[in-house]
Amino acid sequence: MRRIELSGEWTLRRAGSKKTLAARVPGCVQADLLEAREIPDPFLGMNLASAAEACASGWHYEKHFVAEEFACFDRVVLRFDGLDGAACVSLNDQELGRSANAFESHEYELGSLLLAGRNKLSVAFDPVAAGGPVRGVAAAAGAGGQPQAPTLGIWRGVSLLAFKGVRVTDVLIRQEHGTPGSVGLDVTVTAERFAPDQHLEVLVRVCYKGNILHEARDLLGAERTALRLNLKNPQFWWPAGLGEQPLYEVTVDVLAGRTCLEHVSRRIGLRQFGVEREADGGFRFSVNRHPFFLKGASWLPADLYGARLTRVEYARLVKAAAVANMNVLRVWGGGAYEGDSFYDLCDEYGLCVWQDFMLGAAQAAAPVAAEREAFAREARQQVRRLRHHPCLAVWGGGDRGPEGGPAAAYAEEAAAAVAACDPERVLLPAAPHVPFTLPSAVAAEPVPAFPEPRLAASYLAEDERNLSHPACGYHVTPASGTRRVVSGFADEFLMPSGFDNMLWLSQILQGVTLKDQYERFRMEDAAAGFVYWHLNHGWPGCSPSTLGYEGGWKAAHYVLRRCLAPAWLCGGYRREAGAVEVWAFNDTLKPVKGEVQWRLTLMDGTVAAEGSRKSALGAGAREQAAVVKVGEAVARHGEGNLVLWLYLLDEQGNQTAWNTVTFCRAQALKLQPPRMRAEIRSIDDNSYALTLTSHHPAMWVWISLEGVEARYDDNFFCLEPAKPFRVRVTPASRMKLDPFRQMVRIGSLRDTWQEKRGLMQMMAAAKR
Repeated sequence: MRRIELSGEWTLRRAGSKKTLAARVPGCVQADLLEAREIPDPFLGMNLASAAEACASGWHYEKHFVAEEFACFDRVVLRFDGLDGAACVSLNDQELGRSANAFESHEYELGSLLLAGRNKLSVAFDPVAAGGPVRGVAAAAGAGGQPQAPTLGIWRGVSLLAFKGVRVTDVLIRQEHGTPGSVGLDVTVTAERFAPDQHLEVLVRVCYKGNILHEARDLLGAERTALRLNLKNPQFWWPAGLGEQPLYEVTVDVLAGRTCLEHVSRRIGLRQFGVEREADGGFRFSVNRHPFFLKGASWLPADLYGARLTRVEYARLVKAAAVANMNVLRVWGGGAYEGDSFYDLCDEYGLCVWQDFMLGAAQAAAPVAAEREAFAREARQQVRRLRHHPCLAVWGGGDRGPEGGPAAAYAEEAAAAVAACDPERVLLPAAPHVPFTLPSAVAAEPVPAFPEPRLAASYLAEDERNLSHPACGYHVTPASGTRRVVSGFADEFLMPSGFDNMLWLSQILQGVTLKDQYERFRMEDAAAGFVYWHLNHGWPGCSPSTLGYEGGWKAAHYVLRRCLAPAWLCGGYRREAGAVEVWAFNDTLKPVKGEVQWRLTLMDGTVAAEGSRKSALGAGAREQAAVVKVGEAVARHGEGNLVLWLYLLDEQGNQTAWNTVTFCRAQALKLQPPRMRAEIRSIDDNSYALTLTSHHPAMWVWISLEGVEARYDDNFFCLEPAKPFRVRVTPASRMKLDPFRQMVRIGSLRDTWQEKRGLMQMMAAAKR
């Protein structure tokens, strides 16, 4: 096969206009208009509304390319991997066909239409107002509460494919794990032969770290050829936190003598997912015959203009999920099937993918036959594209929505696609996208949180930085988000002072809320998993995501990283019993031995009680590790004057997890000025260690650099009196120690309601 890439530089013009603009493919009209400065930055203020107006017009993409003589090839096709919008494709002014499904690839036979020499390729998009796409990129159509921002464009790759003698149309790799110490690979190659009498062979090889482990060869059959390879001493792929992620490469070569006519490569991992349905309708999951607890988040398209995403942008977000101890991402069914880089990264980081079919934006009414057929083609194509990824754990029926939604209308087509193209995996029914454990649903809606003040200033002008300003509200998801945030302030905290403190407190509110939800379900229900709504967002502003649009961590992401740790503990206050039940969890495959410690302190820093207990957690254990009696201390000092500090230590005495328990809402805590001391040391050329020590309990302490982006290895933590806490800070750009000291700002929960902002600038005992 010969491939000619036709992505890259194109030209773009509005229908009826002769003015042309430079365009990038993959891309979209709005991204090209923005690059040409034809529209203002759509992410500033309320500019997005005007950017969406571009879709009221038709647009023409055009590319001139030079082709060689293809007469010696049996078949030449033009392939579009994705056209976002109702489009007509033409070559040399001859129409090839039309497309109306952004999630379906299209191929067009060229024959004599392709000229040896210069050719003109055109794609004409209809205006969205004129009917637009039947199946468009939902990321640009209000997905997950994002603003309505429809797009048009060639959002996936374009290529010219030429075949001689044969074309491999499908490679199915099935794994057989029945024999201990060995994994069988059944490789089925489906091919289209253009010269039936030609002698062709299929060579299949399995490679690991560049070494050929096994190969098999056979004659190529008329339609399908099946080969069996047995791998001894297999290296299994595990989800993050359970083991490593070794990856094998399976190559398929179709040979005519010594000439390779076709070459196909698939990267796989050796693993076995299991899904068991329980009597109550829930599910239990296992991997390589070991039960495992799913913990992660729903994934939304990471940009309103999804075609702009590169491996770099994907890597920043996927790595943030892995570092936060997640092992699953649900690709939500109201967004888009992601690019190949996303799934490759999940393979490498050990993040299982719960892949929904994109049905959140489907027609709510009963679909007509043509719509069913289009979705059936889409489903089969996407299943074939993604099934070889070891990260792919299950298929999902889509977003159920509040009243069943449209997903049920396409359930038969989705089930047929999985059964025919990926029989090793399970199709889960449509599920809601609110935070939920499996199978239980959480009734409460997620709490949104604003980004930090530095980032809010990047999309809001100074006079727009008010929660009630229309521009600020335009960047809030969902529409009721501002009321939800303010209501949360009133219910849980003292009202914050000033706009910046409102932003910081919204993050603390979101973190505390998610923490409480997670702890409640892990203590009270032996659930199969916890998937919250949602990890990321494609639009800067206030949203339920725990990562900002640019990938920065909000408070909730730091909080959840501690909660999702492989070995972890939490406490539940039982007021009527005057006790705290301490629960410990081990989500790994190995026993964990150590000690649970606790200290009960007053707000003046004195210790009211303390104790410890040996702990031995088996693999996958969930058990009550201790009961701490607090009734007498509560009666004497009051609920608002106490904090219980919990610590999990390993056998060597190293702290592996910590947590806190308070006995009332934060608004009733009798917090005193923390009287923190900060010691700053240089670690390397551009990293600094901040060691904080507090005289009084300091709740939800955060560190920031004024006006400067930075990475923090921890943030939004609680300080026990006289117990040092070290944080590594790495500014985005190099800076010397003295400027760094001047930019450090440290705040805590108590500072958010002060009349004068209490962020401290403490450089005590700074050392090199």
